[in-house]
Amino acid sequence: MNGDDRNICAFAVDAGTERVLKEALDGYQNGKVHRGGMAAAVKHLTGASSPQVVVVDLDGSKFPAGSIHELAGVCEVGTSVIAVGSNDTARLARELLATGVDDYFPKPLSAGEIREALRAALGGDHAPARLHAGRVIAFAGCGGGCGATTLAAVTVQASAARGSYVAAVDLARTFSALPWMLDVEPPAGLDEMLGMAASGRASGADMLDAVCAAAGPRISLYGYRQGDGLPPAPSPAAVHWLTEQLANRSHLVVVDGMSDADTLFPVLENADERVLVYEPTLASLNHATQVLALLGEGREAVLVENHTRARKSALSPQQVRQALAGREPGFTIPFEPKLPAATNRGRPDESLGKKYRQALDRLVESLARPAVSLAAAAADS
Repeated sequence: MNGDDRNICAFAVDAGTERVLKEALDGYQNGKVHRGGMAAAVKHLTGASSPQVVVVDLDGSKFPAGSIHELAGVCEVGTSVIAVGSNDTARLARELLATGVDDYFPKPLSAGEIREALRAALGGDHAPARLHAGRVIAFAGCGGGCGATTLAAVTVQASAARGSYVAAVDLARTFSALPWMLDVEPPAGLDEMLGMAASGRASGADMLDAVCAAAGPRISLYGYRQGDGLPPAPSPAAVHWLTEQLANRSHLVVVDGMSDADTLFPVLENADERVLVYEPTLASLNHATQVLALLGEGREAVLVENHTRARKSALSPQQVRQALAGREPGFTIPFEPKLPAATNRGRPDESLGKKYRQALDRLVESLARPAVSLAAAAADS
């Protein structure tokens, strides 16, 4: 192995880990161990050419699996990642492998095990995993009261319950319904951060953490804090910067609250999944068809027919199909009279009808599927 010039970059939080990694990398001319954890790795690799393999120490990282997505944002496609850390639970190992990490080793480390993992990653003993970029899902309600925010909140909570790290973003500037449904109040500062992003002065992780509210162990929420004045409308470039940053540190980014067209359409155009929620009424369907027409070809949307109210004016399935120019809804959520009381308690729960819960499960299962890998995304672009 002497003279091996393949590029390996390792990071160790403590002296013991540093010593073992240096032993494992002995013989690799371009293999180097740096002192520090995930933050040091992200800082070192930002703007630099990615090594073939990164070995990263997750100790000190508050959300280890979520932080892997931040690392993905500064690594090139094809970089293999080996993670180490003090947490020896099988659950964390599964979460890390789901993000695209090649292997995870709990401490105390064995230089031999690390060396074998490096040989596998570099030698092609198996098809290497690829770091995943988080997916951005944008919810758009076609008319007031159609239930888009309720479905967004359910998607956030159910995805987190399935093990995903989720960033929830509410861009409504008058009343932020998504934080209310998730029972958390966002801190002040989102408008200032978006203003800095529009002028190219936003710095990333530290600013995001400052305006984030934890809505659960795996849910980070971003929204406007309600105050006396109306925040300025964010620029499309700033919102795109925000969703990109969050996609690098989350499995899913769920965006809601785009009430004006100047915000709505840039978000929908850049999203990985567009969810249009409508009621089976003529007014709501007209709104949906206008949004679909303005989106244009090549930007498909998931159509969700949500029966939020027991209305005699609801159109028949044939009339809905005709109003949508032959399109069929991807999902139909039945009317549930207990929903308002359940959402006042924070989220839909077991008190709701079986058909309603089954319909929600099908929708969430579709939206919360595993993220597309960076390699696949590059191949499709």
